[in-house]
Amino acid sequence: MLNQRIAVTNGFCVRPMGINLINKLIPTIMKTLKIGIAAIALLFAGVTSHAIEKPNSGNPTKEDVLNSYISAISTGNIKDLDKILESDLQFNSKRGNNVNTIGKDQLLEELKKTPTTAPVKTSTTVLQDNDELEEVKVVFSYDGYSRTDIVTLDHTLGWAINSITSSYN
Repeated sequence: MLNQRIAVTNGFCVRPMGINLINKLIPTIMKTLKIGIAAIALLFAGVTSHAIEKPNSGNPTKEDVLNSYISAISTGNIKDLDKILESDLQFNSKRGNNVNTIGKDQLLEELKKTPTTAPVKTSTTVLQDNDELEEVKVVFSYDGYSRTDIVTLDHTLGWAINSITSSYN
């Protein structure tokens, strides 16, 4: 408290000039403090949200990769298939006792030559799944025959397909 006298005139309390000024400034100071604290809180929240590492940000998940592969084989639309296949992909095709092995570029060329137009039903079964590898059995059922693919996805630099083994029934 300030050691100043308060004069009483006609029943009204008259405060010295300093106290009136302080009383007028307190609401402004409090408002400024509230705004400042809110701004600091928003700044902190924004900085920490960007500091948190987001897994696979921009990279497809293993489900995305597998769905893209199934869609490409089912519909014949292979436009983005090269993005989910690793450069050292091995595609093994079994027909009877014969096994033919080709790489990524050869597979894409073969798929361009033979677009899929027949209706197809698909089913999947996960054979192995962990943080670094997933192996899935995909059955494509066409009229009169079926194709079974064992698709291996690996998480070296992001999820991608590194091996496919196809057999026909």
